[in-house]
Amino acid sequence: MFTLINSEIYWSGNDLKEFNRRREILEQNQIPYKHKVENRLGQWGGTRGTVRGNMGSAGVSAEEMYRYEIIIYKKDMERALRLK
Repeated sequence: MFTLINSEIYWSGNDLKEFNRRREILEQNQIPYKHKVENRLGQWGGTRGTVRGNMGSAGVSAEEMYRYEIIIYKKDMERALRLK
């Protein structure tokens, strides 16, 4: 089970293609991982709703809307970094 003590962030970014590429590499090498997808404009911006609801999303590209994160066990980090 992934916990704060035994895992760390392997990759974090906005590029969906890179996110999927790195996940495929981990799967091919049988390195277990967990992923998170965060909608940055869907975050609550205080007491009056989401950032998107308060400010809109005009001018924000689809790539910047989401933040992707891949988390792996610390013991697998060195091996995973060599696979890039």
